[in-house]
Amino acid sequence: MCNLPLKVKILLLVIVLTGRVSAEKLFWHDVRLDHKGKLLAWPQTDSPYHEVVCRAWDLFKSIPVQPDGYKTYFVYPVFYGPKDTGKELFEGRDWTHNPGGLFAMLTDSGLLYYAYSGDAAILPLIRDMLDHIITHGSTEPGDAWAGVPYASSDGGNPQYCGATESRYTWDSQYLGRGDGVGFLEPDKVGEIGLAYLRFYRVTLEDKYLRAARRCADALARHVIPGDESHSPWPFRVDAKTGKIIKEAYTSNTIGPIRLLDEMIRIGQGDTQAYRKTRQIAWNWLMKYPVQNNVWTQYFEDIYIYPDYRTNLNQYCPLETARYLLENPQADPQGQNHAKRLIDWVRDFFAADSTTMAGLPEKGIQWGAEVISEQVNDMDKMTSHTARYASVLALLYEKTGDPDSKERAFRSFNWASYGCRQDGLVKTSLDEGTGYWFSDGYGDYMRHFLRGMASVPQWAPARENHLLSSGSVIRSIRYTPEKIFYMTFDPVSEERFKLANRPREIRINEDPLPCAQVLKASRDGYTVSPVEGGGFLVTIHRSIPGPVTVYLNP
Repeated sequence: MCNLPLKVKILLLVIVLTGRVSAEKLFWHDVRLDHKGKLLAWPQTDSPYHEVVCRAWDLFKSIPVQPDGYKTYFVYPVFYGPKDTGKELFEGRDWTHNPGGLFAMLTDSGLLYYAYSGDAAILPLIRDMLDHIITHGSTEPGDAWAGVPYASSDGGNPQYCGATESRYTWDSQYLGRGDGVGFLEPDKVGEIGLAYLRFYRVTLEDKYLRAARRCADALARHVIPGDESHSPWPFRVDAKTGKIIKEAYTSNTIGPIRLLDEMIRIGQGDTQAYRKTRQIAWNWLMKYPVQNNVWTQYFEDIYIYPDYRTNLNQYCPLETARYLLENPQADPQGQNHAKRLIDWVRDFFAADSTTMAGLPEKGIQWGAEVISEQVNDMDKMTSHTARYASVLALLYEKTGDPDSKERAFRSFNWASYGCRQDGLVKTSLDEGTGYWFSDGYGDYMRHFLRGMASVPQWAPARENHLLSSGSVIRSIRYTPEKIFYMTFDPVSEERFKLANRPREIRINEDPLPCAQVLKASRDGYTVSPVEGGGFLVTIHRSIPGPVTVYLNP
């Protein structure tokens, strides 16, 4: 190389440092590859995942109110894209809506982004969604499933009470899409109940705590031990009597378990009943789907299969694996079980497949494992590939396994291509699949944030961001001089990525000691350099009060 011309040397150096552009395109962008021919993210910055999240949130915040008086995601799950002639961007496409799951995802993603960015404009968006589903999407007080959210609704209808099945099928044998009017999904009761509880911990407003408690109480009233073909709660059940069950099985027990865990932890509601309910659900989860891999029934717009074991999906096993890694006390074999679930998803959903339009897709593209959604729709999708990447990144965080980090990196890179320069996110390469608020925003954005939390190297080197917290962040404000924040729980641990070492950290204006190693019995913080620039600051504290991180310029 010493005898090469200077221009060639510079070109080779650029290729090594920033990658080379392939002649191929992926979604909106030219494919970028490293010197090994493996996929890089499309934004050419030190933190491409930061770019993707910020661009996507900026566009989401700009969604206008439509002629019907609502922002599109209140009444439609999917919207028209730039290639749909005669249609405005974000104009709703008629399909069974999924407000229960969608609003839970958007709340989760929004609270993570608020903590990461300090963007307070996120909080009113969450409030509007949760207030709407409490007022316009809950069951009646006298119902067997009383005062809890419906999962589905008819497209265009701001009143949520399940969707009209026959409106979304071409064959009366294929009913189930949207649950049916008056039917709900108990697993979504758990997911939106957790969203209510999290927002209560931000606002301290009782209406959100009451809504969360209604969800937890309903889950406790209706839990059963279950068996191989019956889960602790059915997938689709009528709200009024609780006796008409359209589908008896769903593998998504983690949503309800997370809600019950948090109600127990903060000591709200009938914690004794919640403990009993949680144990029933946990025993069933570990005995059946964790062992037999019947990971079926999550998505609301899928018809009812004659055999409950048919429509496998990746959402339930990956979110179960995430829980196992985040809660090692729950299962002594948690890491092994999580690894096995990740491998199962890889083997089944990162395999070559055919899209709904009949086009072949590779399961591995430029070294990236690319994930399909479910048996019913085997398109390779951005949000599900990002989910897979985030769980791999978490596995790396917990074990230090470099292969998990590399695989997460490549899958995140593939998912990044679904985000256009202006933040418009496409769900899959198939144009007919459309643009979804869940897949493109609520579910998509949170995984990149969790990935940066697990691998701080991927967060910006010259900016300041909260990556993770053991408690819900009630308020946070970033300025050039300091970061000021408050958490719901007095005992917590926060991890920041900072551009420089902090000058000082105080709780209630009392200085916090800097330590070499954090100890559970002592308050303090540690600072360690991050590969590629910046510093990881971990704060451990056991007393309530506001925290101020004073920054060095």
